[in-house]
Amino acid sequence: MEQPPTDKGFQRTLIAVHRAPTDETLRAYAALLARNGMIRDLRLLHVLPEPDASKSTPGFGSVMAEMKSATARHFTDLPTGVQLRYEVRQGPLIDGLLEYAAEQQVDLVMVGNRKDHPLRRSLARRLAMKAPCSVWLVPEGSPVSLSHILVPIDFSARAADALSVACVLAAQAKVGEIAALHVYFDEARTTYDHADDVVRGREADTFKRFLAPINTFGVRVLPLFESGSHPAHTIARLAVEKSADLIVLNTRGRSASAAVLLGSVAEETLIESSVPVLVIKHFGARLGVLQALLDRTFRRGSGVQFD
Repeated sequence: MEQPPTDKGFQRTLIAVHRAPTDETLRAYAALLARNGMIRDLRLLHVLPEPDASKSTPGFGSVMAEMKSATARHFTDLPTGVQLRYEVRQGPLIDGLLEYAAEQQVDLVMVGNRKDHPLRRSLARRLAMKAPCSVWLVPEGSPVSLSHILVPIDFSARAADALSVACVLAAQAKVGEIAALHVYFDEARTTYDHADDVVRGREADTFKRFLAPINTFGVRVLPLFESGSHPAHTIARLAVEKSADLIVLNTRGRSASAAVLLGSVAEETLIESSVPVLVIKHFGARLGVLQALLDRTFRRGSGVQFD
């Protein structure tokens, strides 16, 4: 299997820790990626809430010491060149993560979520919508493995981008095969950019043309075609049926500015999936920090409309 160049991975990664049970799965998962050469410069950041006179707030020093101690249990035997950095900041959580991501020009934000805590999944969804980089959601208790990758595709350029990244990850993890899933659905629920590009009976030819320009680094890409009235539900179902341990998909949008928005399929997949989800942000998706932080609709966390 052809090994991708080292610069094909996520070189600078922000790991958003919360001093919560979700951190254990997140750290173990990040360590797995580091050992496989997928991430090399790891920044662990904890954003403390604003001071509250009625509550006792831990000091920066104690939080930093706790972060380092907890991380040491997982980040052992790392490849040469992998770096670990720690930082503690104070302020609104989302603003702190976005500001750091923009300041440090990170390529990836990794965030955990509790299965019984909808606000944590909402955090990942908002980050995926507004972050100037890719976002990797790791649900609490997820298997710490990377052997069955599922890539939902709509035959658009963004889907090709997601598939390319998935092939790089598979090659780095020495996974020989990944699955590319196209979901047929009711035209009244169209959410993909290129939903009309595939005509029943010509799926194989369409997939062959779509795959031809993509460097798969020797990874075999198995096409899957499924019918479903709700694409996100179908993706979640196939992920379980195929024992997928990662879903890789891209943002949707018809312009550079629209590219920072999630399509409804990506948004709902983040909400529904029980396995890790990687949302790829390319196509001019990097935001100026002021744009992200001063968008009042986003800061209120309500009234956001998705395509």
